[in-house]
Amino acid sequence: MKFGERLKQARIRADLTQEQVIRQIGVTRQSLSNWENDRTLPDLASVVKLSDLYQVSLDDLLREDMELRRQMEKQQERMKKLCSFLLSIAVLLIGSSILFRWLDNFSLGIVLWVL
Repeated sequence: MKFGERLKQARIRADLTQEQVIRQIGVTRQSLSNWENDRTLPDLASVVKLSDLYQVSLDDLLREDMELRRQMEKQQERMKKLCSFLLSIAVLLIGSSILFRWLDNFSLGIVLWVL
């Protein structure tokens, strides 16, 4: 059984309408419909919310759907790389700011020493 089918069955077993689900997890009706019809896949945060809402384990929702697992793992890896990149940029900006202040103070000290 595909992910969308398991998702829809879990929603029905939880006795929830699509409208109730979209209000509780904060997505559009189109997104939920696309997930349930295997047109698109939800992000990891949405899968966790659905798992909690339907009171179904993540394993039960994701089992047998290797494509979804691969996509979610790729998404998680991309997020790790993005976070690492952003951290590197922040460190460079902070470091260069400190360096420029030091150089500014250093050059002022040299000018005063020469005078």
